[in-house]
Amino acid sequence: MENVISLTHATDIDGVGSAALVRIKYGTPLNRIFFTDYNEDMLRHAARGIKGAVRSGTILIIADLAVNDRTLPHFLNIVKTVKRANGRVFWFDHHPWTSKAEKTLAPLCDIAIFGENHRYCGAEITRIELNIKGKFPTTFCRIVHYSDFNIKPPTEKDYRTVGYYALSITSYHLLQIGERTNALRHMAEVISSGKLLDGRIKRDADRFRKLNDMEVKKMLSHVYLGKEIALGFAGHIQKTYACMKLIEKTGKDIGIYVNLKDRRGHMRSIRSDVSRLAQRFRGGGHVHAAGFSPDFKKYNHFRKESDRARFLGDLEKTAVRERIFENVRDDKNKRSSREPMLN
Repeated sequence: MENVISLTHATDIDGVGSAALVRIKYGTPLNRIFFTDYNEDMLRHAARGIKGAVRSGTILIIADLAVNDRTLPHFLNIVKTVKRANGRVFWFDHHPWTSKAEKTLAPLCDIAIFGENHRYCGAEITRIELNIKGKFPTTFCRIVHYSDFNIKPPTEKDYRTVGYYALSITSYHLLQIGERTNALRHMAEVISSGKLLDGRIKRDADRFRKLNDMEVKKMLSHVYLGKEIALGFAGHIQKTYACMKLIEKTGKDIGIYVNLKDRRGHMRSIRSDVSRLAQRFRGGGHVHAAGFSPDFKKYNHFRKESDRARFLGDLEKTAVRERIFENVRDDKNKRSSREPMLN
């Protein structure tokens, strides 16, 4: 049996769903499924786990993870670990990569799909590339598409399912890395068994819902406003919900939410290209949905009003300098490959 390892994004159903699809295709054991975000601790944790799981001829499938210059050394380490063991690496992504990542990391992969893609999310690319057929995988990927592209599902059932995924996965941010990994593995196991949800996923979402609503209310009570940016600070909130609430409340084009607990920032927009803005603040993502890592030390951990206002000013200056409010980028999906699609 082939030793297939999965590494996907830890913060949304696109990443967890991609891991579930790999498990559907290959029966990958749960202890061969790894998740990471873009912070140092999770990247190192994933690298250690993968290093311990690699065998000669290992196949590593990475999905729904972008690469920027800050995370590039971590991903290079992971890929080189597999390649040294005569393994293969297949990367299925739908985010823009930095030019340095394109030049140094993509050529090491047997297949590397990346670049802004308005048609398919990571799970959909994974399903297509792995040639996974059947009613359930197709139905599931449709729901993931709604979630990842922030499209309201046409049915109440799908709408509730997307909500359960978003809230439960966000709630796992409160856990230690090991516990978080186990919770995400459980979700991948449920989906790979042919079920969208189980009682545990629903309970985790429902427990977090009240905390989420309380934090949103607190954030909206003190919003920092720029020309086209609404900026808010809070603890753990479902990221898309937080940003869209900022946009809804203020009428601004860009909603930016900074999570004071995990030190991550999130951007959503109606018109502007926030991926370029996020790149200037140690991040990246899609045209209308991106994440970044604020320099907490530079802004004194955002303890004071003046520090938060200064951060907003820097965001505004950068947006004007980069003409963020004037241009929307539409990158073509890129494919770097030395082998055909997996069968």
